[in-house]
Order: sequence, then structure tokens, then C-alpha cells
Amino acid sequence: MTQASNTTPAKSLGEIALASAIKAVANDDSAAFTATVALGLVMANRQVERAETDKDITEKANKATFRVFLKRYAMKGHVVWRDSQHLVDGIATLKGKDREKAVGDYVDGGKSAGKFAKPEKARLVDGLAKLRTWSFRLMSDVCVNHAGVIRDIVAKKAAGASGDALAEVFREFVRKEYGTSFAALTERLAKPASEKEKPDVVEALFKRASDLTDTELALLVAKLEGMRLERLSVVAEVSEAFGGDVESETADDLPDTAEALAA
Repeated sequence: MTQASNTTPAKSLGEIALASAIKAVANDDSAAFTATVALGLVMANRQVERAETDKDITEKANKATFRVFLKRYAMKGHVVWRDSQHLVDGIATLKGKDREKAVGDYVDGGKSAGKFAKPEKARLVDGLAKLRTWSFRLMSDVCVNHAGVIRDIVAKKAAGASGDALAEVFREFVRKEYGTSFAALTERLAKPASEKEKPDVVEALFKRASDLTDTELALLVAKLEGMRLERLSVVAEVSEAFGGDVESETADDLPDTAEALAA
């Protein structure tokens, strides 16, 4: 009697690639959520310190805290601004006060900054830019609508709670109020879509075309007509590939571009 084989069939390249992609995307969401909440916690701690001295809970404190974070981040040898790896490499060769000064120049810039000053029109690297956006939105909402969690942390701190316990108060608040994933948090904090009416694209193009010379207008008409015919050709090819089941506009259904613009 032949025994059944327990050998697991080898995964195909497609299966491996799909599983890897799913895991990577899930990990990216988890990492982004963790980082956003972590930086939010840094800002929350600053708000707690302000509240302990009867100062207002303000968004300005969040911005100042983020700059401190950037300096600590750069001090560890990480790139803050795009296209500035060479500056970070140079800073890494320094020590003590010289390194602190270079990091300050790198993050703050300014007229008195030395050779390690941040690049002109510097932009944060993508990861930090995303982190800045969502941690700021998180703490902005906390300051405006949920200042109670800051006061709660202040009270627990005064009662002798440990730093770990205080951190968990904030993390649990975020999970309950904004969700447990980066996708949920960003959806919760997304700004409402603009209610402005979208401009009429055709009308806008027509107005711009009215300023063209006769030669330029004739060239535009020819190009538009070529585009129209090309689209018809593609639709016909797709329709044929699917056995003619794809519903599409025919040449008779579409306006003649030359006649429409000449009218």
C-alpha cells in the first residue's frame, strides 16, 4: 500500500511574490501607525509638561517639539532633508559640541549656519514628511478636541504612575479614538474634500484655444482629431478581443472635432 506523500508542494514565483507583497504592505501600515503614535506621544509629553505649569495646550508646542525630534534624529546619523546624505556623512565625522552645532545648522539653517546648513528650499525625506503630516494632524485634533487625555496623563503622573503606564494611556486613547492602523487613523483625520465646484475642463480649454493664432489652432485641431481616431481604434481592438461584447461609442456617436472647434 502506497503512503500518501506529506511533501508540501513548492510555491510558485507568483505565490511567493504575492505573499511577500501583502506582508510588506501590512508591515508598512503597522510601522507608519507606530511611528505616528510615537511622535504624537513625544508631543503629548511636551503638552503634559506645559499643563503641569498651568500653561495652555497649544499646537505651537507641537511644532517646536518636532524640531527637537529632527535634531535627535539627525544626531543618530539619519537623513532629514532630501539630497543631503553628504551633509549627514560629514556630520558623522564630528564629535561633541562641533557635532551638535553642525546638527543645529543642518536642521535649522539660517544666516549664521556653517557648511552643514540645510539645503536651500529643503524638503523633508518622504518618510518624515508623511510622519510630520499625520502626527501633526493627530496632535492638532488632540489639542482642539481631546485635551482631556493630556489632563488625565497629568493627573496619573502626579499620582505616581510610571512612564510606561503614562505612555500606554496615550496609546490606548489613540487606538480607541482613531483606530488601530495607519489606514484607520488617516481616514479619521483626513481633511474634508473641498466643496468648490470643479472647473469645466472643456470650457477652460476652449477659452485658451481662442487666444491661439490660426496656424496654432489648425495644428491643435489636427492633433485632437488624431487623438479621437486613435481612441476609436483602441476601443475597436478591445471590443474585438472580448468578442465584440464591450459597449463603446462608434465614430457616429462622437462629434467631429474639426467641425466642433470650427463652429
